[in-house]
Amino acid sequence: MDNTTLAHHGIIGMKWGVRRYQNKDGTRTAAGKKRESSSNSDAPAHEDYAKAHNSKSVKSMSDAELRNRLNRLQMEKQYSQLSSTDVNRGKEYVSKTLKVAGTIATATSTALTIYNNYGKIKEIVNGMAKKAG
Repeated sequence: MDNTTLAHHGIIGMKWGVRRYQNKDGTRTAAGKKRESSSNSDAPAHEDYAKAHNSKSVKSMSDAELRNRLNRLQMEKQYSQLSSTDVNRGKEYVSKTLKVAGTIATATSTALTIYNNYGKIKEIVNGMAKKAG
């Protein structure tokens, strides 16, 4: 059986080059404008987030509301700390690797320069030896 063939037939009813939310002149259709405004809105993604970040006074909250709010904020803080440590580890690894690579590149380039100029270096050393001795 020949497994070197790749075929894609698209989605049934879909036309080549036709965009769903864009007119032929590049402007957005009504559905496209609605979709774009909903994706760019600053509304929170979840009601728990909105409850935890509202401006309600702590004095006017019940114990359950305060507990839920604190729990949500603590979870967000823990999540951001865990995410940042992964990024910091990655940055640290990449910077160490680049530092080692730079050192190796410098040593290699120095060795290559000495190798290419061996004849000139030999002449200079022999000339200095003749003058000294």
